Amino acid sequence: MKPRFLFFVFALTLVVGSTVWRVLNPRERVAVSLESLNVRAAPEFQLLDQNNRPIQLKGYLGRYRILLYFFDSIEGPDADVVLQRLREVYPVLKKSRIMVFAISTPLRPDHKLLALSYPFPILRDTLAGQRGSCTAIWGRTKVVDSTGTPARIDPAAFVIEANGLVNWDKDTPRPVEDPLALINAFVTGEL
Repeated sequence: MKPRFLFFVFALTLVVGSTVWRVLNPRERVAVSLESLNVRAAPEFQLLDQNNRPIQLKGYLGRYRILLYFFDSIEGPDADVVLQRLREVYPVLKKSRIMVFAISTPLRPDHKLLALSYPFPILRDTLAGQRGSCTAIWGRTKVVDSTGTPARIDPAAFVIEANGLVNWDKDTPRPVEDPLALINAFVTGEL
């Protein structure tokens, strides 16, 4: 037999074999929900951390997945169970290239000292409650009137993918349902 003929027989066998294998082993179907289609760019922010350093979201996009957690500063960071869990598992999250940011209103001086012990940035939104503030854009505080009433933050967690996208619900990003379950899924590598 001529080498050219052997080559064609070999190529034909390869094509038929791979076709038969694909028919017997179809690809998994991926369920697409309307929820998964409602993703948009995460709203930008630049806030000061507990060491008075400016942190800008866009500086981390493309390099990390971001776990963004909003908390109410009234009781302080040590009273928040989600922040406590984040502090415990932060080394694991960091190894997995997950950056953590916690955002609140400015902390009282005694709480600010506690915040210095956290290994991740605890950011303060000094304009919380005002139109266009970080916490208002993310839907974590209502816009307050000018009576001097301090803004209260509704605690919530968000996952911003490395490409800068986050799930949305109408006009604001949609928080995850169970922040502790999310953190545990990150730690175990399920997400």
